[in-house]
Amino acid sequence: MEKTVSIGIHVPSVSTSGLEDGQTYAAFFRDVEAHGFDAIWVEDRIFHPAPMADALMLLSWAAANTQRVTLGTAVMVLNLRQAPVVARQVSTLQHLSGGRVALGVSIGGRAEEYAALDVPMNRRVGVFLDSLAALRGLLSGEAVSRQGSFFAMDNAIVRPGASVPILIGGLAEAAIRRAGELGDGWIMGPFGTVEDFERDWQVARAGAKSVGKDPDDLIAGRLLYVAVDDDRAKAHADLSKFLHGYYGPDFDVDKHAIFGSAEHVTARLQEQIKAGITHLMLAVPTLDRDHLSRLAETVMPSLRNMG
Repeated sequence: MEKTVSIGIHVPSVSTSGLEDGQTYAAFFRDVEAHGFDAIWVEDRIFHPAPMADALMLLSWAAANTQRVTLGTAVMVLNLRQAPVVARQVSTLQHLSGGRVALGVSIGGRAEEYAALDVPMNRRVGVFLDSLAALRGLLSGEAVSRQGSFFAMDNAIVRPGASVPILIGGLAEAAIRRAGELGDGWIMGPFGTVEDFERDWQVARAGAKSVGKDPDDLIAGRLLYVAVDDDRAKAHADLSKFLHGYYGPDFDVDKHAIFGSAEHVTARLQEQIKAGITHLMLAVPTLDRDHLSRLAETVMPSLRNMG
């Protein structure tokens, strides 16, 4: 059976001009749901020179202002979080939201973040594997005992249990393979072509198969920066302001974002779905509700029946 494509909005949680207030976010979240999108996704960092909202706190606000949509991180830098604390937070959010949480995680992070949190960056793969194992164990709601790890525990329990999909983001081949082996799916970032996805998706599927999982059960997520406007120059400018503020001035908007007319954006997104993407995470540059409406009315209908 073919999978229905999830079309979600990746909400900007950082802004060089200052964060919008809570009511502006609330109205945007309500519009995402009212327009028929399937999910709200948010990004994650600890340190950033621009004003930025915490991922799980922002999702809690989204949960309070919606009823139906999935609430996900794309992605949380798990190594910069204490896995038992994340388990408690996710357990709570899953309970309060009525079971709508999806957790995207990755190694990620920058040297200054690792140093400030006293996490050994030269052991970041080991930290990630241990964090993921601890998180999964605790989210089961069962007693967890672990020795000789970063998170040694003796009959530790987090309840209520929270059965949430855990997706793994990454660019390196080893990280993509881990997504298949250890995760419920892979999240590809904005960097790379459709052909890159098709090649790397086989790596994730092979990882799943190697541990006895059905590769067809994997989620294929993709974060894509989009702006829909008949004025292509304006769409480019809107994305550039956001992306250069988040990633820095070297981010190549022309290469790594999708912008322009509804027809152009739709065609580019259709290519992603045809390649096998099951969860689109459409990252918009601002909380412009008119832009959200354009996406819903001029792009989403042509994507909705694909899968």
